[in-house]
Amino acid sequence: MSDSLNRLLVSYSRIASSTIGHVLDSGYLPGIHAMNPVQHVVGRVRTLSLNSVNAMQIREALLASQAGDVLVIDARNIGDRACWGEQRHRAAIYHQLAAVVVLGAVTDIRALRAMKVPIFARTVSCLTTRAEGESGVDFDRDIHYFDAVISTGDLMVGDADGVFILKPKMAERYVAQFQKMELAERQKRDQFFKQHRLEDYYHPLIQADDS
Repeated sequence: MSDSLNRLLVSYSRIASSTIGHVLDSGYLPGIHAMNPVQHVVGRVRTLSLNSVNAMQIREALLASQAGDVLVIDARNIGDRACWGEQRHRAAIYHQLAAVVVLGAVTDIRALRAMKVPIFARTVSCLTTRAEGESGVDFDRDIHYFDAVISTGDLMVGDADGVFILKPKMAERYVAQFQKMELAERQKRDQFFKQHRLEDYYHPLIQADDS
């Protein structure tokens, strides 16, 4: 991973997806939501496109991943079949992935909600992939999703509000603006709560998470 991308990852670790969404449309992934408790996650994208009901070759992507990678799986070609569940998520944790993004369905949702490593997806399904026929998977190819073009080496920013995928040049171009926006938002909040009681506005759990 390059030094410049590492610097961007550090910078974007304190930039919310909604801050990006105040400025950009490009790179937003519509319909992709957090499936387990997520605070904030950034990482380097690795792409995988699944073209068959047999998803066994996803294992190869996990083996080739580096710590801190975000595996983005395009599973639209298999409809509502879930290509990701508890067993694969254990492997993702073992290989120290930063997150997993499935453009499709996941299963074993009760287990996923209790597991570490953020997982984002479109929906949940009990219909799954199967060890039938050949496993058709394309690695490191561009994924076209609505207006976004997702490539290996892109930067992913995700949290409970959604997911953005940014080209490194785009991320570099806007990082200073996003940092200023985050600072202004924190200052505005701090100023408000100098005059108002925090407990009058937030439940204790939300209060703890937001501090």
